[in-house]
Amino acid sequence: MNEYIEINLRRNSRVLRVRRQVPGGVELDEPDPIERSVFIGFDAADDITAYRLRRVRQLQGWDPFDFKLVVTVEDGAIVLRGVDAYSLPEGRYTIAVGLEEAKTTPARQRVTVVYDGFGAVDVNVETDDRDIDVDLTDCDSTIAGVLNRSVIDGENAVDWLDDESWRPSRKACLLNVLASMRVRPTLNGNLAQYVRDVFWMGNERAYATVDRELFDTLEDLSDDNQKPFYREGYPQADIHLKLLEKIPEPAERRPLFPRESLVSFRGEGGPSLQAVVARPPAGLDYTYADLDLDLGNPLQDLVGFVVHMGELVTGKPTNHLDLRKELAKGSAKPFLYYTID
Repeated sequence: MNEYIEINLRRNSRVLRVRRQVPGGVELDEPDPIERSVFIGFDAADDITAYRLRRVRQLQGWDPFDFKLVVTVEDGAIVLRGVDAYSLPEGRYTIAVGLEEAKTTPARQRVTVVYDGFGAVDVNVETDDRDIDVDLTDCDSTIAGVLNRSVIDGENAVDWLDDESWRPSRKACLLNVLASMRVRPTLNGNLAQYVRDVFWMGNERAYATVDRELFDTLEDLSDDNQKPFYREGYPQADIHLKLLEKIPEPAERRPLFPRESLVSFRGEGGPSLQAVVARPPAGLDYTYADLDLDLGNPLQDLVGFVVHMGELVTGKPTNHLDLRKELAKGSAKPFLYYTID
């Protein structure tokens, strides 16, 4: 018995292959692929299958509402298997598939898994194909300085922004983060002045080398009675640990930046700037920071908590193309040097 479920992705009526599985999800076969988180809903579609799942839970010693599956990528498809050859029984199931930065249909569908065989479903994927037009003609000197000092994917950041090879949402993320830092907490006392360079860009976060003064400034701001920033302490999400995997330090110096050194700060309001900064080691005038924007600040009030929890529950990170509209409503508007096509 080696039953399994095969999930095939399709875009514009054509097969959309999954290039590979990565720790945070999958990469699709597309230019400048991003790590896309995957959500899979799985349940029995009839009483007989539900009974079989309960029996597997009993034999495995799992909780009543827990059912473990092994998710792999095989020949360009997502495959669901049991934890062993006997733990995904034949039967009828309902499957729902969600993919980061994409719309998937149908919302839910049925699949029949035959004895010692498999069942297959097709999922239609509609990706975000918007582009951006970057214009740095009148770029603020502080932001221009960061861009000129930064190298991303082997290119100077100014050239990287102009290179059509790279994903528009990554470019929007870089410009959104810098615009937000340029006005926080004030125009004259902004945080962007402490950014030396950005050395890695994700779809919803930037990794930067920063002056050690950034850490001290955020500590002072979190102690301010006006609460322009809130000190969260050690970051709650493991994704922030990836900063330490990518810092441009030789192996012998990496112990200077242990995971325990990470401190998270969240800016007031929304979108809320989150800065996870490694506590600067003694004798160094720089450190590293993970910079991202959330729709709400869970430390500030109930509204911020509810908004942020909504992001976590859905598993969808901030869409920076959508975020431009929100940032343009506030003080960051003059520092957003791009439009969306």
